[in-house]
Amino acid sequence: MIYQSNLIKQLEVRDNWPYFNRPNFLDDLNKLADNAFKNNTTEGYLSSLLIYHQICEEMIQVLIKCSTFYIQLSVFPQQYNKRDLKDKMFGQLINELSNCVVDDDILKFIEQCKKLNKLRIQMVHKITLKDSILDISNQCKESKNIFKDIENLFDLIYDNYLLTFKDYKKDIQEFYEIVNEY
Repeated sequence: MIYQSNLIKQLEVRDNWPYFNRPNFLDDLNKLADNAFKNNTTEGYLSSLLIYHQICEEMIQVLIKCSTFYIQLSVFPQQYNKRDLKDKMFGQLINELSNCVVDDDILKFIEQCKKLNKLRIQMVHKITLKDSILDISNQCKESKNIFKDIENLFDLIYDNYLLTFKDYKKDIQEFYEIVNEY
């Protein structure tokens, strides 16, 4: 019953619900990317693209963890193991998220993440194939709008998960009763 007890403990304390490991640092990185973008330079656009991409990777991981926690609560007292996300690259994480609980918002989120990833691949791995520095700048400028869409979708999806977790928390006594019956 260790698994079940640990899951109940996780549900009890809001700070134990899935979230970013270092949210303040990610906020600092986001500000750094925004400031680099505001410089209106090719270097600024490129660096902001790379930072936005990394922040999105963190968002994907949080949503995978939310989905896993949701499934764990849904099938309680049965055990559902967490997904191993260690060393997974962006595309692999998107595939993991695609195999989670999905709705229209998550599908839109995945699509926007794919757009950002495609843009990053074009800029990082195929930068020498571009015709001009201006071409690089113009393509990188797209990253900010894509990232803002991703950010807004993440907030919406994450808020929905929080509401769901709160609903489960209201019924936490039932979880205790189930554990005590075993």
